[in-house]
Amino acid sequence: MDSHSKIPLPVDQVERIIAAHFTHGVRLTEFEELRDGMFNAAARLELSDGRKMVLKAAPPLDVRVMRYEDNLMRAEVESMRLVRSKTSLPVPDILVYDTTRTLLPSDFFLMSYLPGAPFNKIRAQMSQEDQRVIENQVGRMAREMNQITGPRFGYWSMAQPAGTTWRETFDQMVQGVLQDGLDMHVDLGRPYEQIPGLIRRNLDALDEVDMPRLVHWDLWDGNIFVDLETVQVTGLIDFERVLWGDPISEAFLMLQPAESGFVEGYGEDLLGSPTRRRRRR
Repeated sequence: MDSHSKIPLPVDQVERIIAAHFTHGVRLTEFEELRDGMFNAAARLELSDGRKMVLKAAPPLDVRVMRYEDNLMRAEVESMRLVRSKTSLPVPDILVYDTTRTLLPSDFFLMSYLPGAPFNKIRAQMSQEDQRVIENQVGRMAREMNQITGPRFGYWSMAQPAGTTWRETFDQMVQGVLQDGLDMHVDLGRPYEQIPGLIRRNLDALDEVDMPRLVHWDLWDGNIFVDLETVQVTGLIDFERVLWGDPISEAFLMLQPAESGFVEGYGEDLLGSPTRRRRRR
């Protein structure tokens, strides 16, 4: 879909990228712009040697983004490399990461192409049983990812920690979003000054989170690739919003009912206590 943050990807510039980063004689043979997503520009490429890959380009520096959206491409590249090295998850391989801005006006990377289709586009074609199988697999994968622990709480993309505890970090994350809304005159339907009090009234629920764990934070059906025939998850994408925090904040858990296959696959009742349910809210 169209977005002010997406840069154009002219084919001649993409051809120069291939010429600069791959063996002499390899050329671009297929180019397809991928219009899903709202932040980064992306395209599917095929080379003359048969390799398929995806090009992903960040917004240009003069495009205004939210505070936490600075350095999202670096966060995505680094976190995917970490997940590939620490887990068995089907995460694309980073083939090229270019921050020179000489071939495109933005940072970009090339990653290996994932087979399958986004779960949100084929879920309706699947039986309830097969949908649950996929949810179960995603739950197991989320748990494996959450076993990776980090040195601090907060967005991966932010160089400095937002706070020393999850409580402090989450509070500052909320304040950043609210300040972005104030700066851009976004109407939230209630006075801004009321919201911090509503949040802080319940922040003590976060005190039981004492270990920063890797959370994808955008693990919804559109970022899960599935093979319809084998009923297998073939890939997870879009790691740019990854953070060190509380696994209960994962998008899939927020979007799916408690009896979903995700919770079963995770192997732990993430919402099994009143304090955990309060944390999720």
